[in-house]
Amino acid sequence: VPVSAPFQASDCEKLGFEPKLFLRVLSGTRRTKHPKLRAVFVAREGDANPARVAVTLPRDIFLDQASISRVCTRVQFAAHECPPGSIYGYARAYTPLLDRPLEGPVYLRSSDNPLPDLVAALHGQVDIELDGRTDTVGGRIRNTFEAIPDVPVSAFVLTLRGGRSGLLINSHSLCPRRPRHHRRRHRKAPPLRAAAEIVAQNGKTANQSPKLRVPCRARQ
Repeated sequence: VPVSAPFQASDCEKLGFEPKLFLRVLSGTRRTKHPKLRAVFVAREGDANPARVAVTLPRDIFLDQASISRVCTRVQFAAHECPPGSIYGYARAYTPLLDRPLEGPVYLRSSDNPLPDLVAALHGQVDIELDGRTDTVGGRIRNTFEAIPDVPVSAFVLTLRGGRSGLLINSHSLCPRRPRHHRRRHRKAPPLRAAAEIVAQNGKTANQSPKLRVPCRARQ
């Protein structure tokens, strides 16, 4: 029996919305290094679908100006002819609607905004272009995905590569300094945190301040 439109709207409004966002630096923690950064978005089964996700990085991490010049034009992107240098990462999306995840490269693509867009070109049983607008707020880098398709997403993983060709660069070391004398009392440095504004298709919000997990014990 077909479900009426009023019932669909009412049913959607009742859905909960409690996703989680996790951020982790995988390498490159020192000052002036290019960190490899992974963001993982996880949704609860049965919740409303996400509609908009905006993530603001800690002010210790910003865009490398040299990387911004290596972009794919919109003409090249439409023709599937983006240069390899415009690829800055990889993304994978999991949905219960498909047998396999959608996955593909993450590009910097030219836009009408002051900064280029961060675009995930996802391929699989269907192809999806996930556009992220890049800007700054309070001196911090923010990326906003504003037109997320209204489909259930169990998880979305985006990894930005590090190294010399990485998109991001550290203005300070991401690890707290060790005291010269281990017996000296010292305050533990507060963790670096991002800011996430997450909105569901039904209008509910799940804003968060996820901790940036950093491998400070390993050599970077």
